[in-house]
Amino acid sequence: MKQEKKDRKYTLLYKSYLISFIFICIAVLIIFNLLYIQNYSEEYYKKYVIERAIRTNIIKAKRGNIYASDNSVLATSVIRYDIHIDFKSISDKLFQENITYLCRSLEFLFKKPKIFFYNKFQEEKKRGNRYFLLAKNLDSPHYKILRNLPIFNKGQIRGGFIVEKKSCRVHTLENIGKRTLGYDDHRGKAGLEGAFSKYLKGIDGRRLEQRISSKVWKPLKSENEINPEDGKDVYSTIDIYLQDIAYHTLLQELIISQADHGCVIIMDVNSGEIPAMINLEKTKKNTYEDLRNFAVWEGNEPGSTFKTMAILAAIEDKKIDMDMIINTMGGVMKLNGSKIKDSHHGYMKMNPKQILEHSSNVGIAKIIYNNYKENPEKFIKHLYNWKLDKKIGIDIPGEGDPFIPKPGEKNWNSITLPWMTFGYNIKLTPLQILTFYNAIANNGKMIKPVFIKEIKYKDKCIHKNTKPIVIIPSIAKKSSLKKIKNMLKGVVKNGTAKKYYNPDYPYAGKTGTTQLNYWLKEKHSSYNSSFVGYFPADNPKYSCIVVISKPEIGYYGVEIAMPVFDKIARYIYPIITKKKLSSITSNNKENLLKKIIEKKYKNIFTKKFVMPNIISIPGKEIIPILENMGFNIMYHGIGKVIQQSVQPGRKLKNHQMIYLKLEE
Repeated sequence: MKQEKKDRKYTLLYKSYLISFIFICIAVLIIFNLLYIQNYSEEYYKKYVIERAIRTNIIKAKRGNIYASDNSVLATSVIRYDIHIDFKSISDKLFQENITYLCRSLEFLFKKPKIFFYNKFQEEKKRGNRYFLLAKNLDSPHYKILRNLPIFNKGQIRGGFIVEKKSCRVHTLENIGKRTLGYDDHRGKAGLEGAFSKYLKGIDGRRLEQRISSKVWKPLKSENEINPEDGKDVYSTIDIYLQDIAYHTLLQELIISQADHGCVIIMDVNSGEIPAMINLEKTKKNTYEDLRNFAVWEGNEPGSTFKTMAILAAIEDKKIDMDMIINTMGGVMKLNGSKIKDSHHGYMKMNPKQILEHSSNVGIAKIIYNNYKENPEKFIKHLYNWKLDKKIGIDIPGEGDPFIPKPGEKNWNSITLPWMTFGYNIKLTPLQILTFYNAIANNGKMIKPVFIKEIKYKDKCIHKNTKPIVIIPSIAKKSSLKKIKNMLKGVVKNGTAKKYYNPDYPYAGKTGTTQLNYWLKEKHSSYNSSFVGYFPADNPKYSCIVVISKPEIGYYGVEIAMPVFDKIARYIYPIITKKKLSSITSNNKENLLKKIIEKKYKNIFTKKFVMPNIISIPGKEIIPILENMGFNIMYHGIGKVIQQSVQPGRKLKNHQMIYLKLEE
């Protein structure tokens, strides 16, 4: 018994020693780690604490604006607001007393039934949602209305009103040149935004900030603080009036012909400035949107618009004269195993001018093939000298690669030369074709298309385009240019485009029709229809190209592209001939544009103070009309009107507020 007690005593003693030893080891380890941290890890943990309490924050620079030629804003950065609700911060009493009135106000703002908001808010309140998304991308007027509503007017702590500000890029023209303005974001770089991003984006700043709560950081004074440098402003060559004309004339023809896509480019003959460039493509919703820059990147076989280049090469080499007669064999010819046909048969003998005027494939093929078949390099050399095998090198990214075949290479065969003469086996973009025709209009001087006039920083000019950028001083002799100009005038006066000839506004140019994927021998062929030219015919101010791809109704250039060019010329011609274009004020241009739009919608305004149905009308067109009539307009979104606060047929008061919801 005594031995058992003695053994138990020793066991307890050993256990106490073991526990004491363990505690001593732990204490030693703690002391060792404290010494290690103090001597070796102090900097690491100090850095860790500092990083959680102090940060270097990037201060985004404000992106510069893009302006039109009349100094109106095309692109700018604005503040948009995302609104969330913290339902836990809202007391039950405040919630129950004001929820009905709040939901009624939200119904008016967002055009959803008040019961929708009521049920949703009750549900989220029970769940205790601390970050419920109410609205995204609110503009400033709607944000100011929202923050003054019941509950929300108590702020974030009591009213649960959480506001997140962000900078958004806004294009005032939207679909009228959206792709020309472009973007510079996660999608890459495109248009003017991408081309001049290095000027527009500015330089971000940096500053130290200290955390004072979980979500609040306080700026700290530091010698290393760097203030942001705002971006420069880019003043473009885009003319809103001409851009609008090009947009509406192209859109109208695309709808009529049910085409897949199309583009229009207008170029100032003497300066190379591009005042208008429009691209439109059919969407799945059967509408037309500015989605891709076909004018710049899409290369296709140019068709008959290339005949001008072929004829000019032959004139330069003195292979033809204006009096020689070519037998076109009724518009059908077999050559090296292939058949060449004219789209319009019946002509037998024609001189070179008539061949271009009537766009004879047989005639142009006989001229070029008979004169260059032994030495095709001589013909191709003209195309290379005109730099048709190279990109223009415009500022806007994404220019398509041209293609000109070369004798001796694998893409050259016995029919390449004759087929080239009427625009096949080669590839050019619309802008590359226009640049060549612009050189003809500019007395042979080929100049680079430009999209900006100057770049400013805080109203100080840091870059300005004062002179045209010359690519080729002269593409041909004056005598050759005189002949080809006369031929292009004849195309409109006597040839394929004579239907549109009007002595009051004469212009010159060439029609083009290209069959696409002809080698597939499909039953249903698709085409590119085009017209490229300049006006006035004798003293050109503007050159212009219209290309419409894959129309379902009609396909000849004179049927599809020619009406667009003609309407553009009709709108612009009176201004040019009266010599008011260079001095016309922005107000005059806006008045002209306003008259066009008001005439377009005059039938819906049967009575001045009765609200019409404006659903599906573009907001950029209808809002100025309503404001000019004396009403106050508040709108949300971009695009066409999808909701209106005042229903059609209701009487309106002077200065009445009308809310519109827009959507693309």
